[in-house]
Amino acid sequence: MSAYHPRNSNRSRSYATEDDFQQLFTTEANDLFRLSLQLTADAEKAERCLILAMKDCFGTNTIFKDFAHVWARRMVIRSAIQLAFDVDHNSANDAETEFHLHSNGLHNDHQLESMVVLHLPRFDRLAFVICVSDCALLLRKSPKDVNEAIVRAANRSGKIREL
Repeated sequence: MSAYHPRNSNRSRSYATEDDFQQLFTTEANDLFRLSLQLTADAEKAERCLILAMKDCFGTNTIFKDFAHVWARRMVIRSAIQLAFDVDHNSANDAETEFHLHSNGLHNDHQLESMVVLHLPRFDRLAFVICVSDCALLLRKSPKDVNEAIVRAANRSGKIREL
């Protein structure tokens, strides 16, 4: 008799397919675009970032369905970092992967209201957005909740130093 262990469970774990990722990028388009825009600070680069992330996700078949969302966000972050540091991505213009965010209404002003991070220097912006994004995923909180916690901690930290 062996003890229960998640890796030994009888539940079959299936891998995410291209269709699974396509559905994920469709249903999570607003959040993934917001993350991409916060990381790149440029709407055109954000769109390109999503295209690159989609291609990376479509090109893999070793990600469990349970982790597809996390993987997609990682690919957005990775693509944004590569774009920020001008890594060559000549394949991003393939016609088959065109992803027109403008027609999906993702550039609405109300969705960009929390984009103050766009004005931070590149490294500061990337570090901040990646930290908030990862914390939100790990803690299962919204990025807004994590950001507010960071602000509270920074304010408290400043008060403690003053004492």
